Amino acid sequence: MINRLLEHYPTAYTSKTPIQTKGTICFWLEDGQQYIGIPIEDLTPEETELLKSLFPTFHEETTLNDTYQEKRWYDFLLNNEKEAKMPASIENGVFRIIQFAVSKKGINTQDLKEALKNMFTFDVTVIFLNDYHGFIVEEKQQLNTTEDDFHASLLAFENDFYVPISLYIGEFKNVYKLKNFFQYEQKLFQFARSHISASLLFTLKNILPVYLIHTLPIEIRKQLFMSIFDVFRDDRELWKTVKKYLENYTNTSLTSKQLFIHRNSLQYRIEKFEEKTNLNLKMFTDAMFAYYACLDFEYIDEN
Repeated sequence: MINRLLEHYPTAYTSKTPIQTKGTICFWLEDGQQYIGIPIEDLTPEETELLKSLFPTFHEETTLNDTYQEKRWYDFLLNNEKEAKMPASIENGVFRIIQFAVSKKGINTQDLKEALKNMFTFDVTVIFLNDYHGFIVEEKQQLNTTEDDFHASLLAFENDFYVPISLYIGEFKNVYKLKNFFQYEQKLFQFARSHISASLLFTLKNILPVYLIHTLPIEIRKQLFMSIFDVFRDDRELWKTVKKYLENYTNTSLTSKQLFIHRNSLQYRIEKFEEKTNLNLKMFTDAMFAYYACLDFEYIDEN
């Protein structure tokens, strides 16, 4: 697909990170795991709409960012131009970027911007990449919005707009380090939206293990976790049990309550898994290996 697009649009460029150049639309190609930037002047309106339908994750210049602050952040983080610098007033600041993606169009962008700002105690800057995808710049304060706060905001958003929204909470960085790190965070968010359907709130720590596994060829992953996958295929409930048990730090009481089973039943399942795999889930390395297998099992089993 990428080669065919490059043949059709000779002035296009590809990139592993979503770096935007003025006057282009940047599309994410899932198959090639990279972006392709196509000059707007090379696209007819019909071609633009077709590509947006085929590749729903895209970045383009937009008039939605109308304030000076929004335009400066957009230029600083997304454009390759050396002159795209931040005002001196925030050069020593520490910020994080919260990416957002609404599952479908239809929400008034001003209403969307207001709802996003209401997720925060302090003033933030909301930048749009298109009508339903963008990011929020939040400066570090003594009391910033927590993950629990974001979980509550996700529920409130869906109740208000009847549309789910996914968020990626970035890491706080000095403004000089923010731009390069944001490029990797964009890639992680795109990966999460494609491969981790069970969650709508993402962070570096809950994406990185899955991302690292997926850097390995699928055939190697099948070989690495073969014995565990065989156990899970025989008993899919065991997969859910082990995954929840490990996510709860092997807390038997909490896991049994969440799974609505008796402690003895849970203990029996865990012992059954350990016996079949020769793993001890109280050992950190064994537990980590088992958890990697749990994270990869559903994707491997479907492919």
